[in-house]
Amino acid sequence: MKLGLQIYTLRTYLAPDQIRDTLAKAKDMGYLGIEWFGLLGYSPKELADMTAEAGMEMFSLHRNIDDLIKCDLDELDAIAAVGVKYLPIGWLPKERLAGGALFEETCALIKTYGAEAKKRGMLLMYHNHDFDLDLLDGKPMLDHLYETLSADVLGAELDTCWLYSGKVDPAEYIRTYADRAPIIHLKDCVKDGGRAGFKPVGSGVLDWNAIFAACGKAEWVCVEQDDPSDGMDAFACAETSAAFVKSHI
Repeated sequence: MKLGLQIYTLRTYLAPDQIRDTLAKAKDMGYLGIEWFGLLGYSPKELADMTAEAGMEMFSLHRNIDDLIKCDLDELDAIAAVGVKYLPIGWLPKERLAGGALFEETCALIKTYGAEAKKRGMLLMYHNHDFDLDLLDGKPMLDHLYETLSADVLGAELDTCWLYSGKVDPAEYIRTYADRAPIIHLKDCVKDGGRAGFKPVGSGVLDWNAIFAACGKAEWVCVEQDDPSDGMDAFACAETSAAFVKSHI
């Protein structure tokens, strides 16, 4: 497993005059790769070059439903050309989840975009939140999504905090979908879940020994903390998380 950082964690330090210094600091913390949460107004090459200059890999790039609707093949070519392997969909609105009015349309969009990504050597994935674990016909809506779409069409980027917040056991859920989850988002939180407060990895309530044991098939474990906590800034949170993860993998 390689240690990555979802750069959303440090999003308030990505102004044009800050971005290179921010990436250098992430590298110094021990991160080997960066997952970007969109292109942020840059070209794929510009983002990849800045990431490489800091000594890290741009291994993953989040997509959204508008990207799937647009299905810009030139953009997909440009993303593939810089070595990105994974394209997680960051989230879907409720009407596009299982049971929603646009679920079938969304699955068709995923199949089309995912096929184009696959032609270019990339895997389309889905990054879950807690609301994806709401029950439909007795099981989580996320399960319905993964039952509808095969693993070669849609991978899983499972988020430990949101799994816990959605009332499933993170380690058990990771084991269930291990064969389609090359990236695991490592995120910690307080007892009442992520919407009540986030924590650096290892500082909250999640069972990390069980989670790390379940992550054996993952290529990347990717730290994310949506908001800083405990009086620390985002850099200190990211560094605390990196130190904890490195001591366990």
